[in-house]
Amino acid sequence: MSFALPANDLPVNLADWRADQAPAFGTALPDTVLSGAARPGFASLVLRLRLQLRRDSDPARLALLDQILDVAAESEQKLADQQQRIEELERVSLTDELTGLANRRGFEHHMDQELVRARRQNGGGVLGFLDLDGLKGINDGHGHAAGDAALRHAARHLHQAAAPEDFAARLHGDEFALVLPGASVAAAEARLRGLCAAIRNEPLLWGQGRLPVGLSYGLVRYDGRASLASLLKASDRAMYLHKETRRARPVS
Repeated sequence: MSFALPANDLPVNLADWRADQAPAFGTALPDTVLSGAARPGFASLVLRLRLQLRRDSDPARLALLDQILDVAAESEQKLADQQQRIEELERVSLTDELTGLANRRGFEHHMDQELVRARRQNGGGVLGFLDLDGLKGINDGHGHAAGDAALRHAARHLHQAAAPEDFAARLHGDEFALVLPGASVAAAEARLRGLCAAIRNEPLLWGQGRLPVGLSYGLVRYDGRASLASLLKASDRAMYLHKETRRARPVS
């Protein structure tokens, strides 16, 4: 490893140092590192050591620099690996393993942010609370593997129906949620009707037969003043009303 240090005089004050004044340093670092007092960390360490060593190019000191840089680079890599692992664990902790949608924790985390956004921007949207019809009958009649397949079937349709700005989640058991920011209740109603029709028209293939899968839903408008608990209670109540209506008029 070689460090060719220029002989021309350079300012030794780190706050005045510029990468383009020292070609031997290689690629210039971002201005956020170079301007003013350097940020603590690996880049700052390299700058300070090399500025010091250009006044004393003792091979022993260069060898020491190599060792320090190796240790620093290894530490940086370990920190990066740890951060990646933390992010992966956080992602897993917010995801429903069966369906791949967000889980209850991920939903609550998202809604906390969404309600803050709605309050700041004086905006809002619609929360849809969905329930898979007849899951107990599927489990009892065909086994829990069929029930899991029905949940994944519904989740796939829910994911396909969600726009890029929407947020879909499986809350618990046969309960799902769909967050539609900026939507009106009328627009959300049309979206959910289309979702129910798509699921009704595509029964779940299971064994040699087909299992009908249906959804009931309830909608509630939200803004920055609402609490998540009140929204869930209102949308759950609306969902049960929709379910009772569908039982009395199955094709609706």
